[in-house]
Amino acid sequence: MLDVREPAAGFLASLDESERPHFRHLALIRPQLPSEGQIRLLEGLAKSLVSPRLLTLMARTPHWLAHWPILLGLAENEATPEPIRRDLEMVVSLFDQMREMDLAPADEKAERAEAVRQLYQQLQPGLKPVAKLLAKQLAKSVAASGNTQELPPLPPEEDDWDALTTAPAGAPETAGDGRLQHGDRVAQARETVLPEELLGFLMDADPELRQAALQNPLISEELVCLALGRCDTPETFEEIYGEARWYFRHAVRQAFLDAPGTPPELSRRIGLADQLVSALEGGASGRREVQRAVSLFAQLEEGEYQFITYWAKRQAPHLLRVVKVFYDRLQRQRTGLPERPEEGRWATLEERVFLASQGTQEDQLAQVLRDPDPQVFALALENPALTPRLLAAALPAMDLGRIEQVAAHRAWAEDPLVVEALVHHPQLPEAVALGLLDALPGVKPLVDILRDPRILHLDLKRQVLGRLRGLYLGMDRPHRIAALRASGGELMRHLPQEVLQDEPTLQLLVSDRQLDPGLLLRLARNKLTPRSILAQIASHPVLMAHPSIMSELLFNPKTPRDASIRVWGLLSEAEQAQLMRSPHLPTALRHLT
Repeated sequence: MLDVREPAAGFLASLDESERPHFRHLALIRPQLPSEGQIRLLEGLAKSLVSPRLLTLMARTPHWLAHWPILLGLAENEATPEPIRRDLEMVVSLFDQMREMDLAPADEKAERAEAVRQLYQQLQPGLKPVAKLLAKQLAKSVAASGNTQELPPLPPEEDDWDALTTAPAGAPETAGDGRLQHGDRVAQARETVLPEELLGFLMDADPELRQAALQNPLISEELVCLALGRCDTPETFEEIYGEARWYFRHAVRQAFLDAPGTPPELSRRIGLADQLVSALEGGASGRREVQRAVSLFAQLEEGEYQFITYWAKRQAPHLLRVVKVFYDRLQRQRTGLPERPEEGRWATLEERVFLASQGTQEDQLAQVLRDPDPQVFALALENPALTPRLLAAALPAMDLGRIEQVAAHRAWAEDPLVVEALVHHPQLPEAVALGLLDALPGVKPLVDILRDPRILHLDLKRQVLGRLRGLYLGMDRPHRIAALRASGGELMRHLPQEVLQDEPTLQLLVSDRQLDPGLLLRLARNKLTPRSILAQIASHPVLMAHPSIMSELLFNPKTPRDASIRVWGLLSEAEQAQLMRSPHLPTALRHLT
Protein backbone atom coordinates (compact mmCIF):
# COMPACT_ATOMS: atom_id res chain seq x y z
CA MET A 1 0.00 0.00 0.00
CA LEU A 2 1.26 3.46 -0.88
CA ASP A 3 2.41 5.56 2.07
CA VAL A 4 0.47 8.66 1.08
CA ARG A 5 2.11 11.90 2.20
CA GLU A 6 0.32 15.18 2.72
CA PRO A 7 0.34 16.46 -0.93
CA ALA A 8 -0.90 13.11 -2.27
CA ALA A 9 -3.43 12.89 0.56
CA GLY A 10 -4.87 16.26 -0.45
CA PHE A 11 -5.04 15.13 -4.05
CA LEU A 12 -6.74 11.87 -3.04
CA ALA A 13 -9.56 13.83 -1.47
CA SER A 14 -10.36 15.37 -4.88
CA LEU A 15 -10.78 11.94 -6.53
CA ASP A 16 -13.90 9.84 -6.63
CA GLU A 17 -14.10 6.72 -4.49
CA SER A 18 -13.69 4.49 -7.55
CA GLU A 19 -10.57 6.38 -8.72
CA ARG A 20 -8.57 6.23 -5.49
CA PRO A 21 -7.48 2.54 -5.59
CA HIS A 22 -6.27 2.95 -9.18
CA PHE A 23 -4.37 6.14 -8.31
CA ARG A 24 -2.63 4.35 -5.43
CA HIS A 25 -1.43 1.62 -7.81
CA LEU A 26 -0.28 4.13 -10.44
CA ALA A 27 1.54 6.31 -7.91
CA LEU A 28 3.23 3.25 -6.37
CA ILE A 29 4.77 1.87 -9.58
CA ARG A 30 5.34 5.18 -11.40
CA PRO A 31 8.85 5.95 -10.02
CA GLN A 32 10.27 2.56 -11.08
CA LEU A 33 10.66 0.36 -14.14
CA PRO A 34 7.53 -1.82 -14.37
CA SER A 35 7.79 -5.58 -14.19
CA GLU A 36 6.03 -7.85 -16.68
CA GLY A 37 3.06 -8.24 -14.35
CA GLN A 38 2.86 -4.49 -13.81
CA ILE A 39 2.98 -3.92 -17.57
CA ARG A 40 -0.03 -6.21 -17.97
CA LEU A 41 -1.79 -4.30 -15.19
CA LEU A 42 -1.03 -0.96 -16.86
CA GLU A 43 -2.20 -2.29 -20.21
CA GLY A 44 -5.52 -3.35 -18.68
CA LEU A 45 -5.95 0.01 -16.96
CA ALA A 46 -5.11 1.90 -20.16
CA LYS A 47 -7.93 0.08 -21.95
CA SER A 48 -10.57 0.00 -19.20
CA LEU A 49 -10.20 3.17 -17.10
CA VAL A 50 -12.96 5.75 -17.53
CA SER A 51 -11.32 8.50 -15.46
CA PRO A 52 -9.86 11.23 -17.73
CA ARG A 53 -7.60 12.44 -14.90
CA LEU A 54 -5.95 9.06 -14.35
CA LEU A 55 -5.64 8.45 -18.08
CA THR A 56 -3.94 11.85 -18.37
CA LEU A 57 -1.49 10.78 -15.64
CA MET A 58 -0.66 7.58 -17.54
CA ALA A 59 -0.19 9.47 -20.81
CA ARG A 60 2.26 11.83 -19.08
CA THR A 61 4.51 9.02 -17.91
CA PRO A 62 6.93 8.55 -20.86
CA HIS A 63 8.58 5.31 -19.71
CA TRP A 64 5.12 3.67 -19.70
CA LEU A 65 4.41 4.89 -23.22
CA ALA A 66 7.60 3.13 -24.32
CA HIS A 67 5.58 -0.12 -24.07
CA TRP A 68 3.45 -0.37 -27.19
CA PRO A 69 0.37 -2.11 -25.63
CA ILE A 70 0.04 0.68 -23.06
CA LEU A 71 0.31 3.44 -25.66
CA LEU A 72 -2.15 1.67 -27.95
CA GLY A 73 -4.59 1.12 -25.09
CA LEU A 74 -4.55 4.82 -24.19
CA ALA A 75 -5.04 5.79 -27.83
CA GLU A 76 -8.02 3.44 -28.21
CA ASN A 77 -9.68 4.39 -24.91
CA GLU A 78 -12.48 6.84 -25.72
CA ALA A 79 -12.29 8.27 -22.18
CA THR A 80 -8.78 9.62 -22.78
CA PRO A 81 -8.97 13.44 -23.11
CA GLU A 82 -9.37 14.45 -26.73
CA PRO A 83 -6.07 16.39 -27.28
CA ILE A 84 -3.99 13.66 -25.63
CA ARG A 85 -5.75 10.90 -27.52
CA ARG A 86 -5.19 12.61 -30.87
CA ASP A 87 -1.48 13.00 -30.05
CA LEU A 88 -1.23 9.29 -29.24
CA GLU A 89 -3.24 8.36 -32.34
CA MET A 90 -0.66 10.18 -34.45
CA VAL A 91 2.06 7.91 -33.01
CA VAL A 92 -0.09 4.88 -33.82
CA SER A 93 -0.65 6.20 -37.34
CA LEU A 94 3.08 6.83 -37.74
CA PHE A 95 3.95 3.18 -37.17
CA ASP A 96 1.03 1.96 -39.25
CA GLN A 97 2.20 4.10 -42.17
CA MET A 98 5.74 2.78 -41.69
CA ARG A 99 4.37 -0.77 -41.95
CA GLU A 100 2.43 0.10 -45.10
CA MET A 101 5.51 1.82 -46.54
CA ASP A 102 7.50 -1.43 -46.21
CA LEU A 103 4.73 -3.32 -48.06
CA ALA A 104 4.10 -0.66 -50.74
CA PRO A 105 5.27 -1.02 -54.36
CA ALA A 106 8.70 0.43 -55.16
CA ASP A 107 7.29 3.42 -57.09
CA GLU A 108 5.23 4.51 -54.03
CA LYS A 109 7.88 4.13 -51.34
CA ALA A 110 9.30 7.65 -51.80
CA GLU A 111 5.86 9.25 -51.46
CA ARG A 112 5.02 7.13 -48.40
CA ALA A 113 8.38 7.95 -46.81
CA GLU A 114 7.75 11.67 -47.21
CA ALA A 115 4.32 11.29 -45.58
CA VAL A 116 5.93 9.46 -42.64
CA ARG A 117 8.56 12.20 -42.27
CA GLN A 118 5.94 14.96 -42.27
CA LEU A 119 3.83 13.08 -39.72
CA TYR A 120 6.83 12.66 -37.43
CA GLN A 121 7.49 16.40 -37.58
CA GLN A 122 3.91 16.99 -36.41
CA LEU A 123 4.30 14.86 -33.29
CA GLN A 124 4.12 16.58 -29.93
CA PRO A 125 7.73 17.17 -28.73
CA GLY A 126 7.32 14.94 -25.68
CA LEU A 127 6.25 12.01 -27.89
CA LYS A 128 9.14 12.14 -30.38
CA PRO A 129 11.60 10.36 -28.01
CA VAL A 130 8.93 7.73 -27.32
CA ALA A 131 8.43 7.18 -31.06
CA LYS A 132 12.21 6.87 -31.58
CA LEU A 133 12.50 4.33 -28.78
CA LEU A 134 9.62 2.26 -30.12
CA ALA A 135 11.20 2.33 -33.58
CA LYS A 136 14.54 1.14 -32.16
CA GLN A 137 12.82 -1.68 -30.32
CA LEU A 138 11.29 -2.81 -33.61
CA ALA A 139 14.55 -2.44 -35.52
CA LYS A 140 16.88 -4.36 -33.20
CA SER A 141 16.63 -7.00 -30.50
CA VAL A 142 16.43 -5.88 -26.88
CA ALA A 143 18.51 -7.38 -24.08
CA ALA A 144 16.96 -10.16 -22.00
CA SER A 145 16.42 -7.79 -19.10
CA GLY A 146 14.25 -5.53 -21.26
CA ASN A 147 16.30 -2.47 -20.22
CA THR A 148 17.81 -0.09 -22.74
CA GLN A 149 19.95 3.00 -22.37
CA GLU A 150 17.42 5.14 -24.26
CA LEU A 151 14.66 4.90 -21.63
CA PRO A 152 13.23 8.28 -20.55
CA PRO A 153 14.25 9.36 -17.02
CA LEU A 154 12.11 7.98 -14.21
CA PRO A 155 9.87 10.48 -12.39
CA PRO A 156 10.33 11.25 -8.67
CA GLU A 157 8.26 9.55 -5.97
CA GLU A 158 6.48 12.78 -5.13
CA ASP A 159 5.14 14.92 -7.94
CA ASP A 160 2.56 17.62 -8.65
CA TRP A 161 -0.43 15.31 -9.10
CA ASP A 162 -2.83 18.17 -9.86
CA ALA A 163 -0.67 19.37 -12.75
CA LEU A 164 -0.15 15.84 -14.09
CA THR A 165 -3.88 15.07 -14.15
CA THR A 166 -5.13 18.43 -15.46
CA ALA A 167 -6.56 18.41 -18.98
CA PRO A 168 -4.16 19.91 -21.57
CA ALA A 169 -4.53 23.45 -22.82
CA GLY A 170 -6.05 22.20 -26.07
CA ALA A 171 -9.13 20.93 -24.28
CA PRO A 172 -12.40 22.93 -24.56
CA GLU A 173 -12.69 25.93 -22.26
CA THR A 174 -14.47 25.41 -18.97
CA ALA A 175 -16.67 27.61 -16.87
CA GLY A 176 -15.73 28.74 -13.38
CA ASP A 177 -16.99 25.53 -11.75
CA GLY A 178 -14.79 23.33 -13.97
CA ARG A 179 -17.62 22.30 -16.31
CA LEU A 180 -17.52 22.90 -20.04
CA GLN A 181 -19.24 26.01 -21.29
CA HIS A 182 -22.78 25.44 -22.56
CA GLY A 183 -21.93 25.78 -26.26
CA ASP A 184 -19.04 23.32 -25.94
CA ARG A 185 -21.26 20.85 -24.08
CA VAL A 186 -23.87 21.02 -26.84
CA ALA A 187 -21.17 20.35 -29.46
CA GLN A 188 -19.78 17.53 -27.33
CA ALA A 189 -23.24 15.96 -26.98
CA ARG A 190 -23.66 16.06 -30.76
CA GLU A 191 -20.21 14.63 -31.61
CA THR A 192 -19.05 12.47 -28.68
CA VAL A 193 -18.15 8.86 -29.46
CA LEU A 194 -18.09 7.74 -25.80
CA PRO A 195 -21.28 5.71 -25.04
CA GLU A 196 -21.35 6.51 -21.31
CA GLU A 197 -20.92 10.21 -22.00
CA LEU A 198 -23.66 10.15 -24.64
CA LEU A 199 -25.93 8.33 -22.18
CA GLY A 200 -25.36 11.11 -19.64
CA PHE A 201 -26.33 13.76 -22.17
CA LEU A 202 -29.53 11.85 -23.00
CA MET A 203 -30.54 12.04 -19.33
CA ASP A 204 -29.43 15.65 -18.78
CA ALA A 205 -31.93 18.17 -17.42
CA ASP A 206 -31.02 20.67 -20.17
CA PRO A 207 -33.40 20.12 -23.16
CA GLU A 208 -30.84 21.54 -25.63
CA LEU A 209 -28.26 18.95 -24.56
CA ARG A 210 -30.82 16.17 -24.87
CA GLN A 211 -31.77 17.26 -28.39
CA ALA A 212 -28.10 17.47 -29.40
CA ALA A 213 -27.51 13.94 -28.04
CA LEU A 214 -30.48 12.61 -30.03
CA GLN A 215 -28.81 13.99 -33.18
CA ASN A 216 -25.51 12.20 -32.44
CA PRO A 217 -24.78 9.63 -35.20
CA LEU A 218 -23.76 7.07 -32.55
CA ILE A 219 -27.19 7.07 -30.89
CA SER A 220 -28.59 3.54 -30.82
CA GLU A 221 -31.67 1.67 -29.67
CA GLU A 222 -29.67 0.15 -26.80
CA LEU A 223 -28.56 3.56 -25.51
CA VAL A 224 -32.10 4.93 -25.71
CA CYS A 225 -33.44 1.98 -23.71
CA LEU A 226 -30.70 2.44 -21.09
CA ALA A 227 -31.49 6.15 -20.83
CA LEU A 228 -35.19 5.45 -20.36
CA GLY A 229 -34.46 2.93 -17.61
CA ARG A 230 -32.27 5.37 -15.63
CA CYS A 231 -33.94 8.72 -16.37
CA ASP A 232 -36.35 10.53 -14.07
CA THR A 233 -37.04 13.64 -16.19
CA PRO A 234 -40.59 13.45 -17.67
CA GLU A 235 -39.69 15.68 -20.63
CA THR A 236 -37.07 13.16 -21.79
CA PHE A 237 -39.71 10.44 -22.18
CA GLU A 238 -41.98 12.72 -24.21
CA GLU A 239 -39.10 13.81 -26.48
CA ILE A 240 -38.06 10.24 -27.28
CA TYR A 241 -41.69 9.15 -27.68
CA GLY A 242 -42.22 12.03 -30.12
CA GLU A 243 -39.50 10.83 -32.53
CA ALA A 244 -40.81 8.46 -35.18
CA ARG A 245 -37.60 6.40 -35.33
CA TRP A 246 -38.09 5.35 -31.66
CA TYR A 247 -41.91 5.51 -31.50
CA PHE A 248 -42.37 2.41 -33.70
CA ARG A 249 -39.60 0.24 -32.19
CA HIS A 250 -40.82 -2.59 -29.99
CA ALA A 251 -37.74 -2.61 -27.71
CA VAL A 252 -38.06 1.13 -27.02
CA ARG A 253 -41.81 0.86 -26.34
CA GLN A 254 -41.12 -2.00 -23.94
CA ALA A 255 -38.47 0.17 -22.25
CA PHE A 256 -41.13 2.83 -21.71
CA LEU A 257 -43.29 0.27 -19.91
CA ASP A 258 -40.41 -1.09 -17.80
CA ALA A 259 -38.84 2.25 -16.85
CA PRO A 260 -39.73 3.38 -13.30
CA GLY A 261 -39.63 7.06 -14.30
CA THR A 262 -42.09 6.88 -17.20
CA PRO A 263 -44.95 9.38 -16.67
CA PRO A 264 -48.14 7.46 -15.72
CA GLU A 265 -50.16 8.89 -18.59
CA LEU A 266 -47.55 7.89 -21.17
CA SER A 267 -47.19 4.42 -19.63
CA ARG A 268 -50.98 3.97 -19.73
CA ARG A 269 -51.10 5.13 -23.34
CA ILE A 270 -48.44 2.66 -24.51
CA GLY A 271 -49.79 -0.12 -22.26
CA LEU A 272 -53.25 0.10 -23.80
CA ALA A 273 -51.80 -0.21 -27.30
CA ASP A 274 -49.70 -3.18 -26.16
CA GLN A 275 -52.75 -4.92 -24.71
CA LEU A 276 -54.74 -4.25 -27.87
CA VAL A 277 -52.01 -5.74 -30.06
CA SER A 278 -51.92 -8.84 -27.83
CA ALA A 279 -55.71 -9.15 -28.07
CA LEU A 280 -55.66 -8.83 -31.86
CA GLU A 281 -52.83 -11.34 -32.18
CA GLY A 282 -54.74 -13.84 -30.04
CA GLY A 283 -57.87 -13.54 -32.20
CA ALA A 284 -61.50 -13.30 -31.12
CA SER A 285 -62.80 -16.77 -30.28
CA GLY A 286 -65.90 -15.54 -28.48
CA ARG A 287 -68.08 -12.61 -27.55
CA ARG A 288 -65.98 -11.75 -24.48
CA GLU A 289 -62.78 -11.34 -26.55
CA VAL A 290 -64.56 -9.14 -29.07
CA GLN A 291 -65.96 -6.92 -26.31
CA ARG A 292 -62.49 -6.60 -24.77
CA ALA A 293 -60.93 -5.56 -28.10
CA VAL A 294 -63.73 -3.00 -28.64
CA SER A 295 -63.19 -1.63 -25.14
CA LEU A 296 -59.44 -1.25 -25.74
CA PHE A 297 -60.10 0.46 -29.07
CA ALA A 298 -62.44 2.91 -27.35
CA GLN A 299 -59.83 3.81 -24.72
CA LEU A 300 -56.95 4.11 -27.20
CA GLU A 301 -55.29 7.52 -27.50
CA GLU A 302 -55.31 9.12 -30.93
CA GLY A 303 -51.51 9.14 -31.15
CA GLU A 304 -51.34 5.37 -30.66
CA TYR A 305 -53.46 4.72 -33.74
CA GLN A 306 -50.33 5.32 -35.80
CA PHE A 307 -48.63 2.40 -34.07
CA ILE A 308 -51.70 0.16 -34.38
CA THR A 309 -51.92 0.98 -38.09
CA TYR A 310 -48.19 0.25 -38.50
CA TRP A 311 -48.59 -3.08 -36.73
CA ALA A 312 -51.64 -4.04 -38.80
CA LYS A 313 -49.84 -3.27 -42.07
CA ARG A 314 -46.97 -5.57 -41.15
CA GLN A 315 -48.70 -8.34 -39.20
CA ALA A 316 -52.46 -8.34 -39.98
CA PRO A 317 -53.41 -6.44 -43.19
CA HIS A 318 -56.95 -7.82 -42.96
CA LEU A 319 -57.49 -5.68 -39.82
CA LEU A 320 -56.59 -2.38 -41.47
CA ARG A 321 -60.24 -1.68 -42.29
CA VAL A 322 -61.23 -2.33 -38.67
CA VAL A 323 -58.59 0.13 -37.44
CA LYS A 324 -59.80 2.74 -39.93
CA VAL A 325 -63.40 2.38 -38.79
CA PHE A 326 -62.49 3.01 -35.16
CA TYR A 327 -60.14 5.83 -36.09
CA ASP A 328 -62.79 7.63 -38.12
CA ARG A 329 -65.94 7.08 -36.07
CA LEU A 330 -65.14 6.69 -32.38
CA GLN A 331 -64.93 9.75 -30.14
CA ARG A 332 -61.83 9.22 -28.04
CA GLN A 333 -60.74 11.30 -25.10
CA ARG A 334 -57.93 11.12 -22.58
CA THR A 335 -59.02 9.23 -19.48
CA GLY A 336 -56.83 8.09 -16.60
CA LEU A 337 -56.82 4.56 -15.32
CA PRO A 338 -58.35 4.16 -11.86
CA GLU A 339 -55.78 3.80 -9.16
CA ARG A 340 -55.21 0.29 -7.91
CA PRO A 341 -56.02 -0.21 -4.22
CA GLU A 342 -53.03 -0.54 -1.91
CA GLU A 343 -52.06 -4.14 -1.31
CA GLY A 344 -51.28 -5.01 2.29
CA ARG A 345 -47.90 -6.43 3.29
CA TRP A 346 -47.57 -10.16 3.84
CA ALA A 347 -48.25 -10.77 7.48
CA THR A 348 -46.85 -14.25 7.93
CA LEU A 349 -44.02 -16.37 6.64
CA GLU A 350 -46.51 -19.02 5.49
CA GLU A 351 -48.24 -16.57 3.15
CA ARG A 352 -44.93 -15.44 1.69
CA VAL A 353 -43.80 -19.04 1.18
CA PHE A 354 -47.07 -19.80 -0.58
CA LEU A 355 -46.69 -16.82 -2.94
CA ALA A 356 -43.03 -17.67 -3.59
CA SER A 357 -43.92 -21.19 -4.73
CA GLN A 358 -47.40 -20.66 -6.21
CA GLY A 359 -47.56 -16.98 -7.27
CA THR A 360 -48.03 -16.20 -10.94
CA GLN A 361 -48.23 -12.40 -11.09
CA GLU A 362 -45.11 -10.40 -11.85
CA ASP A 363 -45.54 -7.92 -9.02
CA GLN A 364 -45.86 -10.79 -6.52
CA LEU A 365 -42.74 -12.52 -7.83
CA ALA A 366 -40.77 -9.24 -7.85
CA GLN A 367 -41.70 -8.80 -4.18
CA VAL A 368 -40.70 -12.31 -3.07
CA LEU A 369 -37.33 -11.92 -4.82
CA ARG A 370 -36.69 -9.02 -2.42
CA ASP A 371 -37.94 -10.93 0.63
CA PRO A 372 -35.37 -10.92 3.48
CA ASP A 373 -35.98 -14.58 4.31
CA PRO A 374 -33.58 -16.87 2.34
CA GLN A 375 -36.15 -19.70 2.31
CA VAL A 376 -38.64 -17.51 0.46
CA PHE A 377 -35.98 -16.47 -2.06
CA ALA A 378 -34.91 -20.09 -2.67
CA LEU A 379 -38.53 -21.12 -3.32
CA ALA A 380 -39.02 -18.19 -5.70
CA LEU A 381 -36.12 -19.43 -7.84
CA GLU A 382 -37.97 -22.73 -8.33
CA ASN A 383 -41.29 -21.11 -9.25
CA PRO A 384 -42.13 -22.04 -12.87
CA ALA A 385 -43.81 -18.66 -13.35
CA LEU A 386 -40.52 -16.80 -12.72
CA THR A 387 -39.27 -15.53 -16.08
CA PRO A 388 -35.62 -14.77 -17.01
CA ARG A 389 -36.52 -11.14 -17.71
CA LEU A 390 -38.00 -10.67 -14.24
CA LEU A 391 -35.06 -12.34 -12.49
CA ALA A 392 -32.49 -10.40 -14.53
CA ALA A 393 -34.21 -7.13 -13.62
CA ALA A 394 -34.04 -8.00 -9.90
CA LEU A 395 -30.36 -9.09 -9.88
CA PRO A 396 -28.69 -5.62 -9.63
CA ALA A 397 -30.31 -4.98 -6.24
CA MET A 398 -29.27 -8.34 -4.72
CA ASP A 399 -26.41 -8.88 -2.29
CA LEU A 400 -23.41 -11.14 -2.86
CA GLY A 401 -24.95 -14.20 -1.21
CA ARG A 402 -28.02 -14.22 -3.41
CA ILE A 403 -25.98 -13.46 -6.52
CA GLU A 404 -23.83 -16.54 -5.86
CA GLN A 405 -26.97 -18.59 -5.14
CA VAL A 406 -28.42 -17.69 -8.55
CA ALA A 407 -25.04 -18.36 -10.21
CA ALA A 408 -24.97 -21.85 -8.67
CA HIS A 409 -28.56 -22.67 -9.68
CA ARG A 410 -28.73 -25.55 -12.14
CA ALA A 411 -31.19 -23.84 -14.53
CA TRP A 412 -30.60 -20.09 -14.13
CA ALA A 413 -26.82 -20.46 -14.53
CA GLU A 414 -27.47 -21.58 -18.12
CA ASP A 415 -29.99 -18.92 -19.10
CA PRO A 416 -28.22 -16.29 -21.31
CA LEU A 417 -30.28 -13.32 -20.09
CA VAL A 418 -29.74 -14.15 -16.40
CA VAL A 419 -26.05 -14.96 -16.89
CA GLU A 420 -25.48 -11.64 -18.64
CA ALA A 421 -27.03 -9.77 -15.71
CA LEU A 422 -24.93 -11.82 -13.29
CA VAL A 423 -21.64 -11.09 -15.02
CA HIS A 424 -22.35 -7.35 -14.95
CA HIS A 425 -23.00 -7.38 -11.20
CA PRO A 426 -20.08 -5.47 -9.61
CA GLN A 427 -19.91 -7.81 -6.58
CA LEU A 428 -19.69 -11.09 -8.50
CA PRO A 429 -16.33 -12.83 -7.82
CA GLU A 430 -14.06 -13.24 -10.80
CA ALA A 431 -13.87 -17.04 -10.51
CA VAL A 432 -17.68 -17.31 -10.64
CA ALA A 433 -17.86 -14.93 -13.61
CA LEU A 434 -15.29 -16.99 -15.53
CA GLY A 435 -17.39 -20.11 -14.99
CA LEU A 436 -20.46 -18.42 -16.50
CA LEU A 437 -18.85 -17.29 -19.78
CA ASP A 438 -19.80 -20.47 -21.67
CA ALA A 439 -23.50 -19.58 -21.28
CA LEU A 440 -23.12 -16.28 -23.17
CA PRO A 441 -23.90 -16.79 -26.87
CA GLY A 442 -22.80 -14.50 -29.69
CA VAL A 443 -20.71 -11.36 -29.90
CA LYS A 444 -22.87 -8.69 -28.27
CA PRO A 445 -22.77 -9.99 -24.65
CA LEU A 446 -18.97 -10.21 -24.83
CA VAL A 447 -18.70 -6.65 -26.17
CA ASP A 448 -20.98 -5.42 -23.38
CA ILE A 449 -18.63 -6.94 -20.79
CA LEU A 450 -15.60 -5.20 -22.30
CA ARG A 451 -17.32 -1.80 -22.35
CA ASP A 452 -18.78 -2.01 -18.82
CA PRO A 453 -16.61 0.14 -16.48
CA ARG A 454 -18.17 -1.49 -13.40
CA ILE A 455 -16.41 -4.79 -14.20
CA LEU A 456 -12.92 -4.45 -12.72
CA HIS A 457 -11.69 -8.03 -13.24
CA LEU A 458 -8.83 -7.67 -15.75
CA ASP A 459 -8.38 -11.44 -16.21
CA LEU A 460 -12.08 -11.76 -17.01
CA LYS A 461 -11.87 -9.04 -19.65
CA ARG A 462 -8.72 -10.64 -21.06
CA GLN A 463 -10.46 -14.00 -21.48
CA VAL A 464 -13.54 -12.33 -22.94
CA LEU A 465 -11.32 -10.51 -25.44
CA GLY A 466 -9.68 -13.79 -26.47
CA ARG A 467 -13.07 -15.46 -26.87
CA LEU A 468 -14.35 -12.50 -28.90
CA ARG A 469 -11.30 -12.66 -31.15
CA GLY A 470 -11.84 -16.36 -31.79
CA LEU A 471 -15.53 -15.83 -32.59
CA TYR A 472 -14.79 -13.02 -35.04
CA LEU A 473 -12.02 -14.86 -36.86
CA GLY A 474 -14.25 -17.92 -37.20
CA MET A 475 -17.03 -15.97 -38.97
CA ASP A 476 -17.54 -15.67 -42.70
CA ARG A 477 -17.72 -12.21 -44.28
CA PRO A 478 -21.52 -11.60 -44.04
CA HIS A 479 -21.55 -12.58 -40.37
CA ARG A 480 -18.60 -10.27 -39.67
CA ILE A 481 -20.52 -7.37 -41.21
CA ALA A 482 -23.59 -8.26 -39.15
CA ALA A 483 -21.47 -8.39 -35.98
CA LEU A 484 -19.94 -4.96 -36.74
CA ARG A 485 -23.41 -3.49 -37.25
CA ALA A 486 -24.84 -5.11 -34.11
CA SER A 487 -21.97 -3.88 -31.93
CA GLY A 488 -22.23 -0.32 -33.26
CA GLY A 489 -18.57 -0.43 -34.26
CA GLU A 490 -17.34 -1.46 -30.77
CA LEU A 491 -15.52 -4.42 -32.38
CA MET A 492 -13.19 -1.91 -34.06
CA ARG A 493 -12.20 -0.63 -30.64
CA HIS A 494 -11.56 -4.02 -29.04
CA LEU A 495 -10.21 -5.92 -32.10
CA PRO A 496 -8.50 -3.18 -34.12
CA GLN A 497 -5.97 -5.44 -35.84
CA GLU A 498 -8.46 -8.15 -36.81
CA VAL A 499 -11.18 -5.76 -38.02
CA LEU A 500 -9.20 -2.96 -39.65
CA GLN A 501 -6.78 -5.23 -41.52
CA ASP A 502 -9.69 -7.15 -43.07
CA GLU A 503 -9.96 -4.85 -46.08
CA PRO A 504 -12.44 -6.92 -48.18
CA THR A 505 -14.96 -7.00 -45.31
CA LEU A 506 -14.63 -3.25 -44.73
CA GLN A 507 -15.12 -2.55 -48.44
CA LEU A 508 -18.40 -4.49 -48.42
CA LEU A 509 -19.46 -2.74 -45.23
CA VAL A 510 -18.82 0.79 -46.53
CA SER A 511 -20.40 0.05 -49.91
CA ASP A 512 -23.83 0.05 -48.21
CA ARG A 513 -25.41 3.42 -49.05
CA GLN A 514 -27.62 3.27 -45.94
CA LEU A 515 -24.77 2.57 -43.52
CA ASP A 516 -25.04 3.82 -39.94
CA PRO A 517 -23.12 7.14 -39.72
CA GLY A 518 -21.64 6.00 -36.40
CA LEU A 519 -19.70 3.24 -38.18
CA LEU A 520 -18.39 5.69 -40.76
CA LEU A 521 -17.33 8.05 -37.97
CA ARG A 522 -15.37 5.30 -36.20
CA LEU A 523 -13.65 4.21 -39.41
CA ALA A 524 -12.79 7.78 -40.40
CA ARG A 525 -11.37 8.48 -36.93
CA ASN A 526 -9.27 5.34 -36.53
CA LYS A 527 -5.65 5.74 -37.58
CA LEU A 528 -5.40 2.04 -38.49
CA THR A 529 -8.13 2.21 -41.16
CA PRO A 530 -6.68 1.33 -44.60
CA ARG A 531 -6.20 4.16 -47.10
CA SER A 532 -8.56 2.59 -49.63
CA ILE A 533 -11.37 2.49 -47.06
CA LEU A 534 -10.81 6.16 -46.14
CA ALA A 535 -11.02 7.06 -49.84
CA GLN A 536 -14.25 5.06 -50.12
CA ILE A 537 -15.74 6.90 -47.12
CA ALA A 538 -14.84 10.25 -48.73
CA SER A 539 -17.25 9.44 -51.57
CA HIS A 540 -20.05 8.03 -49.38
CA PRO A 541 -23.43 9.90 -49.67
CA VAL A 542 -23.85 10.05 -45.87
CA LEU A 543 -20.72 12.19 -45.64
CA MET A 544 -22.43 15.42 -46.70
CA ALA A 545 -24.91 15.29 -43.81
CA HIS A 546 -22.30 14.83 -41.08
CA PRO A 547 -19.52 17.43 -40.80
CA SER A 548 -17.96 15.43 -37.95
CA ILE A 549 -17.15 12.59 -40.38
CA MET A 550 -15.59 15.08 -42.80
CA SER A 551 -13.46 16.54 -39.99
CA GLU A 552 -12.21 13.12 -38.91
CA LEU A 553 -11.24 12.27 -42.48
CA LEU A 554 -9.21 15.48 -42.69
CA PHE A 555 -7.53 14.87 -39.32
CA ASN A 556 -6.57 11.32 -40.30
CA PRO A 557 -3.04 11.47 -41.80
CA LYS A 558 -3.71 8.28 -43.79
CA THR A 559 -6.51 9.80 -45.87
CA PRO A 560 -5.27 9.99 -49.50
CA ARG A 561 -4.34 13.47 -50.63
CA ASP A 562 -6.90 13.70 -53.45
CA ALA A 563 -9.70 12.56 -51.12
CA SER A 564 -8.63 15.11 -48.48
CA ILE A 565 -8.62 17.92 -51.05
CA ARG A 566 -12.10 16.94 -52.24
CA VAL A 567 -13.50 16.88 -48.69
CA TRP A 568 -11.72 20.15 -47.82
CA GLY A 569 -13.48 21.84 -50.72
CA LEU A 570 -16.87 20.83 -49.34
CA LEU A 571 -16.33 22.85 -46.14
CA SER A 572 -17.21 26.48 -45.67
CA GLU A 573 -14.52 29.07 -44.97
CA ALA A 574 -15.56 29.23 -41.29
CA GLU A 575 -15.24 25.44 -40.95
CA GLN A 576 -11.86 25.51 -42.67
CA ALA A 577 -10.64 28.26 -40.36
CA GLN A 578 -11.77 26.28 -37.31
CA LEU A 579 -9.88 23.18 -38.45
CA MET A 580 -6.78 25.25 -39.16
CA ARG A 581 -6.55 26.10 -35.46
CA SER A 582 -6.02 22.43 -34.59
CA PRO A 583 -2.40 21.21 -34.35
CA HIS A 584 -3.50 17.80 -35.65
CA LEU A 585 -4.42 18.94 -39.18
CA PRO A 586 -1.98 17.30 -41.64
CA THR A 587 0.78 19.50 -43.03
CA ALA A 588 -0.31 18.90 -46.63
CA LEU A 589 -3.67 20.59 -46.04
CA ARG A 590 -2.02 23.53 -44.28
CA HIS A 591 0.24 24.13 -47.25
CA LEU A 592 -2.71 23.78 -49.61
CA THR A 593 -4.61 26.47 -47.70
